[in-house]
Amino acid sequence: MRTINRTDFLSGLVVAALGAAGLVEALRMPRFEARGADPFTVPGLTPGLLSAVLCVLGIVLLLRGMSGRNLTEGAQPSITQWTRASAIRTLFTIVMVLVYGTLLFGRMPFFYATALFVFVFTVGAELIDTERRLPAWKLLIGGCLLAGGAAYAIDFVFTDLFLVRLPG
Repeated sequence: MRTINRTDFLSGLVVAALGAAGLVEALRMPRFEARGADPFTVPGLTPGLLSAVLCVLGIVLLLRGMSGRNLTEGAQPSITQWTRASAIRTLFTIVMVLVYGTLLFGRMPFFYATALFVFVFTVGAELIDTERRLPAWKLLIGGCLLAGGAAYAIDFVFTDLFLVRLPG
């Protein structure tokens, strides 16, 4: 008899449902065919693609939950029993996202706000990890490279490919 991994099953169900709902709403958005709009500039394209990916990944997670397998044998996933380290990482993530969304985003150029966020988040998350083996100088250089690359890529995709004006 196969057991169901309830955490993966329920999470997959929620993610798949959210993805499906987002996809339906993205398809309902106007396409502006009567105005001769380029199909790659319609408002629902990006949300539709992201929603489709969420839906597919939710279904994969749902199927994994139904298979009864865990990522590692013997692991008992639980969202109700947190270790101290998990709570600290979660709190750090929430604080960093709030700082980015309320203090940085829109108050300074997008590129710099995003680069600063990625750098501080990456370095901070690594410093929180008690099992970190990376020397500090490599962490700082890697954080700089990741922050610059991520900020450039995000800025390029939104401004040059999706033609979205970013704040700041």
